[in-house]
Amino acid sequence: MPTRRSTATMKDVALKARVSLATVSRAFAAPGSVSETLTQRIVAAARDLNYTLNVNARSLRSQSSGLVVVLIPDIGNPFFSVLLQGIEEQARALGLAILIGDTHGDRELAATYARLLDTRRADGMILLNGTVPNRAHDGARLSPQRYPVVAISERIPGADIAMVGINNRAAGFEAVAHLAGLGHRRIAHIMGPADNILTHERAQGYREGVLAHGCDLWPEALQPGAFSIRAGRAAMAKLLDGPAPPTAVFAANDEIAIGAIIEAKARGLHVPRDLSVVGFDDIEYAESYDPALTTINQPRREMGRRAMAMLGELITDPDHRQADVNLEYQLVVRASTAPPRVASRKPVSRT
Repeated sequence: MPTRRSTATMKDVALKARVSLATVSRAFAAPGSVSETLTQRIVAAARDLNYTLNVNARSLRSQSSGLVVVLIPDIGNPFFSVLLQGIEEQARALGLAILIGDTHGDRELAATYARLLDTRRADGMILLNGTVPNRAHDGARLSPQRYPVVAISERIPGADIAMVGINNRAAGFEAVAHLAGLGHRRIAHIMGPADNILTHERAQGYREGVLAHGCDLWPEALQPGAFSIRAGRAAMAKLLDGPAPPTAVFAANDEIAIGAIIEAKARGLHVPRDLSVVGFDDIEYAESYDPALTTINQPRREMGRRAMAMLGELITDPDHRQADVNLEYQLVVRASTAPPRVASRKPVSRT
């Protein structure tokens, strides 16, 4: 039986959430301007009332498509699931629908999605793949000055595109500070893909943390890798085969960290007694893994919401220039980190 369309209005949402009509309007258009508590109340009220903006009426007024394209490099990566939830929630609140483009690094496929903006079949685009796609018809780079585009997580060098993310460099530094504070001095880092800006930002934070806390920095300490369990396991094998293996590892993402733990366990080592491991992202199964993973938590749902809200503003006012938004991250300490069996020096206090 078809679902009956809701007749609820924004005023109804305001009454149910016990807030003003202006607050509801701000929450939908720019969620960062409304507290998280009020935002949750408003979203819950809208969901209960099955409320959404009238996209058909708005499309007739503005000749918009009501569709937003979200480009991601790998839909199988668990990092993106919560981000997409945040994007979808905010898109629905704005009366927009999203189309997910899983590109797998295929430039031609990304260009095909970009063509939707050229032909006005999409109003804007959110980039989670760290690159600006080329246009399909002439191969030229998609112009953010001409089309509404927002990036999440990865700042895109040379492109005037607003980005929503965290300070990855500072987070990498804090991960090392945590391990150094436990007494570790031989701390290795397993990196992400070489062409990824997040890889370089997190590695820079690692280097600065190692130097600031007087830890060892040997030639093999920084291991190249990729954002996968397999890459984490391969890099960990190289570190353990070295003449003086590390007592701790900071991994560029949680999947790498899990791969490192798998390899350590396969060699009879105990985590964290023999090896401490810190990840990055706090994906869904980081807490349920054995041992539960110490990691950097990114506010992924809020990142998705904020990016979608920013894109909505650009769609409404294409001349409005957006500034980058850096949200707060959190080091979540769990069972995968502990003091080394024998600290080589006196533990440093955490910063």
